[in-house]
Amino acid sequence: MKKKFLILEKLIEEYIANPEPISSKYLQQRLPIEVSSATIRYYFKQLTENGYLQKQHVSSGRVPSSLALKNYWRNRLKQKEFALDSQEALDRVCSEGDLFCEYTLYENRTLSGLESYQDRFLILLFEDKELVIPYNRSIERFLRRLVGKQAADVANILQEYDMVALGRKIKEFLREDFKIYHIDEIVQMAAQDQAWADAHLEYVLSGKKLALERPGVTFYKNFLSYKFYVSIEKEKKGEVLLLGQLYKDFTRYTQNLQRSAS
Repeated sequence: MKKKFLILEKLIEEYIANPEPISSKYLQQRLPIEVSSATIRYYFKQLTENGYLQKQHVSSGRVPSSLALKNYWRNRLKQKEFALDSQEALDRVCSEGDLFCEYTLYENRTLSGLESYQDRFLILLFEDKELVIPYNRSIERFLRRLVGKQAADVANILQEYDMVALGRKIKEFLREDFKIYHIDEIVQMAAQDQAWADAHLEYVLSGKKLALERPGVTFYKNFLSYKFYVSIEKEKKGEVLLLGQLYKDFTRYTQNLQRSAS
């Protein structure tokens, strides 16, 4: 890694740990390599001109820009599924941080078959449970290729192929648990950005964003959402949404999830 970007990465890490302007002298003491304070100031100037750092006051240090933080998180929040040993482990991870966290778990059922009734209804058989939907020949052909897959996977595949309403219907049909942690974080976000609150707050709290958003990272101005799937041994599958301000510590969650792996 080039020295300039090593300096940028370390500055971002320090800022996430303590969101205050960071001076060249402070950063020099925490870098894993020896770099003079003058050299750090030179790179600070370059990184500021390139849009990666900002200087809030004449005498202050630097803070990472939204651009820098977004690039940082794009490179670190890539994992789309975590395997956990228990639901208690998931609850522990969600409760220990300060990000808004919500998750849904689904009954661990398999799409065991399909039945059509007079070309009027299509019956989806999830072992001993049945979901009835209006008949559609194209959907029937598509679903027959998914027989034998777990219900949560079927719903996600449907959403990926733009059959969003049906995917969501299956998720609602098989939803077993829905929990929310740290609602105060999105209350702060709403207070900072009324436009975001008007467009997203109800969508988030209802679980619709969690159910419909594709896995991965999404940005809105200075906010970040990170959705991923979870599997809990062979018992349950689910999905999780983390939401917070760009400078919050999302890495803490991913590290704790990895430590809780089954």
